Formats: sequence, C-alpha cells, structure tokens
Amino acid sequence: MANFLLVSHGEYAKVTKASVEMIAGEQKNVKAIAFKQTMNQDDLLEEITKVASEFDEAPTILVDIAGGTPANTAQRYQQKHPDVAVYSGLSMPLLLALVMGTPIDEAIKQTIDNMAPVGLTKKKEEKQKPKVVKKEEKPNKNVALTPHTMQNVRIDERLIHGQVATMWTNALKLTRIMVVGDDIVKNDVLKTGLKTACPHGVHLSILTAHGAARRINSGKYVGQTVLLLVKNPGVLRQLVDFDVKLPEINVGNMSTKPHSRQVAKSVAVLDKDVEDFEYLDQKGCHIYHQMVPSEPKEDFMEMIK
Repeated sequence: MANFLLVSHGEYAKVTKASVEMIAGEQKNVKAIAFKQTMNQDDLLEEITKVASEFDEAPTILVDIAGGTPANTAQRYQQKHPDVAVYSGLSMPLLLALVMGTPIDEAIKQTIDNMAPVGLTKKKEEKQKPKVVKKEEKPNKNVALTPHTMQNVRIDERLIHGQVATMWTNALKLTRIMVVGDDIVKNDVLKTGLKTACPHGVHLSILTAHGAARRINSGKYVGQTVLLLVKNPGVLRQLVDFDVKLPEINVGNMSTKPHSRQVAKSVAVLDKDVEDFEYLDQKGCHIYHQMVPSEPKEDFMEMIK
C-alpha cells in the first residue's frame, strides 16, 4: 500500500486525515504535519525528514497549495530524495480516492469531477425544471415473475452517505444505486437528499419493495452493477417474498434505538430485526457484517446469537 505524507499551513492536513478516517477507517499509511506560525522552513524540513523516515517506503507528499512554505519545503526534501513525488491540492476527496487505491492521476481527475454545484443554484435562469415522476404501475396479478438475483445488497440506515458514495461505489464499480423502502418513496425531503448525495455518473432508483421486485424480476437491471440499499431487514424480507433472490446481504449500519441491543460497533438490532434476519437466513441468504470494503466479512448470524 502506498504511503502519504500530508503537509499544510496549520491543522488542515491533520483534519483532512481525520475526516477521511471517519469514512475509511484508520489509515496507518498516512501521516500529517502542521506548519505553524512559530516554525520556519528549516524547522518544517526537519519535521518532514523525521516523519518521512517513519515509513517503510518513500511516501508521496501532498501539500495544500503550490508556492506555499509546505510546498517549497517539500521540494527541498525532494531534492535529496528524488524518489519522493510532491503534489499540491490536498483535499478530502483526493486523499479518500488515494487511500482507496486509486492511482494518483485518476484520483486527481475524480477530485476535479467532484467539484460541481450541489442542489439548486441561485441564478434564476438556471432553475431546474421539476422532474416528471411516473406513477408506479399497479401490479398485474396475471403476469408471472421470474426470480432474479441481486448480488450487491446492503443494509445501511444512513442510505447514501460518504462510505457508500465513495468507497462502495468505487470498490463495486457501481452503475446504479437502488434505494428501496415504501416510507422513503413517500418522503419528498429524503428523496431530494438522496438525489443530491448520489455520486456523479451513477444512476439512482428510489422504489417501493413491490416496485423494485417487479423491475428486478423483469430483468430491467441485467448488465448493470447495482447496489440495493435498504434501511432494515424487513424490506429485504418483502423482496424475498416477492421472489427476488438475495444470495448475500451486508449489514453495514443500524442505529441504536430504545430496546435494541448492540451487536457490532455500528449495528444495533431489535427483536423484530432478529426475526427478519432469521427468516432471511432460512431462505438461504448469507448475511454478513462489513463496514468498508477493506475490512473482512464477519458472519452476522453468529454475531446476533
């Protein structure tokens, strides 16, 4: 795994590292240095030399801005260590892509693509036209459904958030995120938030359990890489009853509630959840816990015993 040394004016480098670790977990291959007002360039060079020596292999140095003291000092260090690369433009999206294993040229491109207007702009001439949402067709009981398999399934109460929008999207190379839940479809505020949070270039479907089952079983998503995202196992139980095959289910996040019990750092279950998980297990679903792609899978049914 590549090593990265972050250097910035003030605490920016350290805060950026901490923010990335909120999403990606602890990053032992990343170290950060703060250039303080009480330091001169020689002091900073000494600190860079000291911290860089702590890595097993030469790090890539990421500084905040070109032409600043961190950048200039990093270049002084580079003169004596030509195997070290130095880049300016340190940011959370850049570092997150890098710790995911993205080559730096591609990570820079992704960072540039990440810089875009979010939500509605203030310019009147750029007001977005309301999207026409087709009403979901009523089920035709005379149409037979062919069971279809969904490979990527995750339970995560936060739905589309940092880990899903970056780490899982990149790791699975998603082309579509399918958020399923009858309550979600009825919540216009939540739907707007999901559309805003959906990564650039990834399609988004927000469906009821029945609507999702009909589309899945009709083969609508064949050839696409889809992440099926729900808030609780009850939704997946509905899908299984609608003949959707779910060979594997990743339990990522379920928040603490009254009368729930903690079974993992990010997962708390109610008795009803346990009942639903047991039902899914009996239907042949392999249920595991994995917060981020870099962590090993843990057998979830063993965790709730």
